[in-house]
Formats: sequence, C-alpha cells, structure tokens
Amino acid sequence: MAMVLKSLAWVLGCSLVILGAWSYTVTIHDRPSAGTPTSRDLARQAYYQMEAHVFDRTQLQEAYTKINQAADQNRNEAFIYVAVSLGTLIGGYTIGDWYDLNTFSGDTVQQALGHAQQAVALDPNLGAAHAQLARVLIVKREFEEAARHIATAKALDPDSFYPPYFEGIWHEKQGQASEANQAFDRAQHAATLPHHSMLVLGHRTSVAKVEGNAALQEQLLKEGIGLNPKNAYAYGEYAAFLMCKGRYRDAIVQWEQAIRIAPFPRAVSQLEKAKAHLAQEPTTLVQAEVHTGCG
Repeated sequence: MAMVLKSLAWVLGCSLVILGAWSYTVTIHDRPSAGTPTSRDLARQAYYQMEAHVFDRTQLQEAYTKINQAADQNRNEAFIYVAVSLGTLIGGYTIGDWYDLNTFSGDTVQQALGHAQQAVALDPNLGAAHAQLARVLIVKREFEEAARHIATAKALDPDSFYPPYFEGIWHEKQGQASEANQAFDRAQHAATLPHHSMLVLGHRTSVAKVEGNAALQEQLLKEGIGLNPKNAYAYGEYAAFLMCKGRYRDAIVQWEQAIRIAPFPRAVSQLEKAKAHLAQEPTTLVQAEVHTGCG
C-alpha cells in the first residue's frame, strides 16, 4: 500500500495541470488534531491541504508526503483512501467543472470512486468517507446513491460543513437553485476552515448561472476576488465571465491581473483572444454582443 501511494504521489506531482477553475472537495472532522499526528491526522491534513491548494504544486507535494507518512504508520487507515480519492481527481483534472465527468481524463473518476469505496469499507462510521464517496457519485450523476451517502455523512457528523455543502452541490447539479442555496446557507453556517467560504461562494456563483442571473453571478465573482485577492484563478473566473458577455476590455484587465499573480496557460491564451476580439470591434460596440462561449 505504501509503495502504491508513493507511486501515486509521484504521478500526481508530475501530471498536475495548472488551469483556472475553482476547487471543491470533502472531509468531515473540520479541525486538525493537536499533539503528535496520527495516521488519520496526517491523512486528514493532507486532504485539507489538497482541497485548499489544488493548483499549487508545492502544497500538493507536501500533502502527498503526508499521505505516504500516514501509510507508513497504518496502511489500513480509512482516511488515507479518502485523501487518495481526492488526489486522484486532482491528478486527472483537465479543465472545466469539477462535477462533470468529462472534465477528468481516462478512468480518473472510476479510480477515485474505488478509493472512496475502500475508505467506506475500512470504516463505515467515518463520515468523511461517505462524503467523499458522495462527491464522486455526483460527478458520475448517480444522484440517488449520492443522496444516501450524504445522509449517512450528516448522521455521523451533524455539525460538519461538508454534508450540507455536498447537499447543495447535489441540488445544483439537478437545477434546483432554491434548495441548493438553502443547503449552502447551512454549509456556510457550519464553516470552520479558512477556504470554506470560497468553496461556498464558488457554487453560489454556479447557481446564479443556472438561474440566468448574470448580475448576481458577477457580484459573486467580485466577492470571490475580495475574499482571495492573491488568487490568480479568482481573477481568471471573472475574466471568463466577462469574455462570455463580450466585455473584452474589462476581461483584458482581469486576465492581466491574473497573469501578474500566476501566468497559468489559460490566462495567457485567453488574454490574447480577448485582445484579438477587441481589435475587431468598434470601440462603441465592444460590450454590445457576445462573441465567445461562456467559461
């Protein structure tokens, strides 16, 4: 098992694609333990670290090291498989919606599913395992089974951020905007980690898009930048929205800000595209029509 995890960490570290998108995943016990870390502590810490830093190679490598340390202590620790399930998704991510099967390469999602199922098998009373399994099932659009595991996670950890958070995503992916926002309200109330608010805000933005509420969507994107002004991808998300609306001059400003922080490939390519569109449009009509797909 330890050798498998070491190999997985190396593969993920080498294959991670740095692209602009939000990241959202799961765990249940929301505060790290004090004192000498146990195998579960290490795996849980790795999970949080990956969740908060899906595009940061240094942070991810540190998390993979913790997973391997956890495996060296106890190969049968269920939370290791929870963390590996998340790491597998991160390693196979390409670009786009983290809850769309087509976003992941090859058999990434199936592998992540297997790791989450193994976590549940090792410890059926671990809420984090059920939550991570629900996450993968939502990606696969297996909503009925996902709902069962969300309910189990909620029963095991009623005060945790993650069951209502995933419940919100469950509703979001079925177009149930009002129910999704109510669940996100509960998740926000239960938030305990610094990045939880960003996770909720990202999905509220997605719900606004589902509702066709462009004004709210833009407001939430701006709030995301306010919450995390040093995050290049927050600017990238707003820039993609502006591109979608044909507001190329504004999009250029946001892409350039993203690139100043971290010149990820999508920002570089989309900046050039925005400049090309702007050059083709009369100044007075730059914001008049949509000429590019919504990002």
